[in-house]
Amino acid sequence: MDFIKIAEIFDKIDKEGITGRIELTKIVAKFIAGVSDEVLQIILLFFQGKTFPIWSNKELGIAENLVVKALSKTTGWKEEKIKAQIREEGDLGNVGGKILSGRIQHSLFSSEMENLTVKEVSDSFQKISECSGGGSQEKKMQLIGQILSKATETEAKFFVRLLLGEMRVGIGEGVIRDAIAIAYNVEPKLVERGYYLISDIGKVAGIAKANGNNGLENIVLEIGIPVRVMLAQKVNGVRDAIDEFGKCAFEVKYDGMRIQIQKNKAHIYLFTRRLENVTTQFPEIVRAVKENVQADKVIMEGETVAIHGTNKGNEEERRRPRVFQELSRRIKRKYDIDEIVGKIPVEINLFDILYLNGKPLMNEKFENRRKILENTVKTTEAFRLAEQTITDSIEDAEKFYNYALKSGHEGVMAKKLDAAYQAGSRAGYMYKIKPIMETLDVVIVGGTWGEGRRAQWLASFLLAIRDPVSNKFLTIGRLGTGFTDEQFKEMTEILKELIIREEGKEVEIKPNVVVEVAYEEIQKSPSYTSGYALRFPRLVRFRDDKSHEESDTVERVEELSR
Repeated sequence: MDFIKIAEIFDKIDKEGITGRIELTKIVAKFIAGVSDEVLQIILLFFQGKTFPIWSNKELGIAENLVVKALSKTTGWKEEKIKAQIREEGDLGNVGGKILSGRIQHSLFSSEMENLTVKEVSDSFQKISECSGGGSQEKKMQLIGQILSKATETEAKFFVRLLLGEMRVGIGEGVIRDAIAIAYNVEPKLVERGYYLISDIGKVAGIAKANGNNGLENIVLEIGIPVRVMLAQKVNGVRDAIDEFGKCAFEVKYDGMRIQIQKNKAHIYLFTRRLENVTTQFPEIVRAVKENVQADKVIMEGETVAIHGTNKGNEEERRRPRVFQELSRRIKRKYDIDEIVGKIPVEINLFDILYLNGKPLMNEKFENRRKILENTVKTTEAFRLAEQTITDSIEDAEKFYNYALKSGHEGVMAKKLDAAYQAGSRAGYMYKIKPIMETLDVVIVGGTWGEGRRAQWLASFLLAIRDPVSNKFLTIGRLGTGFTDEQFKEMTEILKELIIREEGKEVEIKPNVVVEVAYEEIQKSPSYTSGYALRFPRLVRFRDDKSHEESDTVERVEELSR
């Protein structure tokens, strides 16, 4: 398939400002109905603005400057002239397309040139991801230039956007799921189930196309590909949980990183709640799984917590949790791993098992899964089962809750004993109980450079929530308190790479970094595009365990406001 075909679909959505879910679903469904098996998975990745599945550890590592250099080399335009165009347009994709549309060579010889194909574009992304070591940036630039030299204006526009992860056409997972259901006449719920189990919507689409509902019903877990985790709902206290569940399991709610551990004999995979592969970052967990998990094939879940872990003091002092920000340094670190392992030790608290030696366990009752987990794991001080009590006594549950808080943890989880595991959903089988007001997980989409001693840092951050219909981010307030100088510096380093546009002291930032904020009040406000404003927002923590696609929505803000 020629790349121009999908580029023209993107262009239509972009230029006509199509945001309605029904219309977007129809467009995607009509397009994929005629797509060949060979490129179906690629096409669905591109529709989501992705180049690889979310759980893949492949990445392009492309900054705007590298694309500018490639454009300059391909077209002869000076880099400063291209950057001036970007400042005017605010979109490198648009700029790249317009520059390339004026090439004399392209207009003279376009009839003799081979068309750019979807497979060719996908292969270029694969090759870019494989570039490493000395000269890797030059190799990447050459690969980008090879595609740009063949691209039309429209193709260049969306090739560049895919490179930078800035597709901006508002096609979310819900649209893709419903489009697959329409295109191949299958049940949307089965498409969703399949996606939650194998986290590859292109593969799910291929199964739906080839085998219909029957194929989707028979999708099973695959070791090496993460499962979407079951999510918890919030309740006010242990009484509410016991009123709902009766006798139930209360477990410590650890302030850490939810981790999915997968083992296939000697091969170990570690995934976060965001489905990111962090196997390399946590070698001690890999060793612990090899030494202490008595199974050939298994998928388990737990919480990774940064601890003090000194040789001095008693076990309680060693296990005292450190702040989540310290753990996030482990999550982000890709080099000098051994050094940071010693500085920030972790412990793993296992709480569920989904698969064991060829047998899926998701339909087993939770209390049975816990017993199977206990019989599968040999526990150590740093590789253990989540602390748990089973009771229908409010008094005993409150004691356990207070014990969890006193130990430095967030609170407790309440779990229904006879509940199955519902991947990817908040099914009402699991509640979280914490002693703080409702917070919001918001995305940073802009910022302002500071003054005085903070002149080199971004010192105020524009916050946004997600509109699940358009898959766009709507502003809701500014955050400038709750940060230490070190955090201002760290945030600036992270966000510098995500700056899309700069005007004076104001910057626009690619929506990628999620932070949890508390606030005094939610007010209606015309000043922000969500129609709401957070009064006195303050930082609680960085949410490295959440993607921007998991940030809070307009609906949740409306609910909290009411």
